[in-house]
Amino acid sequence: MITLSENPLIRAYNCDCMTFMAGLPDKAYELAIVDPPYGLEATGNLSRMNRAGKLKNRAINTMSTEFDRTPPPPQYFTSLFRICGNQIIWGGNYFSLPPTRGIVVWDKYQPWPNFSALEMAWTSFDTPAKLFRYRKGQEKVIHPTQKPVALYRWLLTNYAKPGQRIIDTHGGSFSSAIACWHEGYDMDICEIDSEYFGAACERFEREPRQQKLFNPQSLCASV
Repeated sequence: MITLSENPLIRAYNCDCMTFMAGLPDKAYELAIVDPPYGLEATGNLSRMNRAGKLKNRAINTMSTEFDRTPPPPQYFTSLFRICGNQIIWGGNYFSLPPTRGIVVWDKYQPWPNFSALEMAWTSFDTPAKLFRYRKGQEKVIHPTQKPVALYRWLLTNYAKPGQRIIDTHGGSFSSAIACWHEGYDMDICEIDSEYFGAACERFEREPRQQKLFNPQSLCASV
């Protein structure tokens, strides 16, 4: 376990999240914000989507996507629901999850027609669906499926409450940890890949103080 920036609120674990969750009591956290592998690499879809023309040097083509070969087993979701009061699960449209009206859609302002214009998250919240419009900015990309810090800060603003404990089982680039650092949330974050874990820890130490302030509510719209 590493305490990032000597901040006891943010704890990072280079481990298998299934093992980590197995040792936790029921409802150890109020909220999970997770981005598990969708399993696209298993069919070659992830690779085919991103091997063309001007985009051949994108991070997703130069970094390992082995993590996306296998989607989470059913036991993952059973454990996640056991340890958390509420969940926000990116890629929810790829998994067998209960019906929900409280979906989140990230409109990426994607200029390339052969790439996804949006991503969807399943949530356990019985609230109107929400839309977040945001184009990736100048953040250095260290992970193929990296999401912007602004997206996670917006999620915290709209779905978390002060004092709640947060977990991210698939840390990736640690965008969620940087967001929790900014917003003052207590977080445990896991990443099984040692190389991505090291890069993410370095990113966390480098970037939190560089992020510009923004108003998450100004980017929120219900659909």
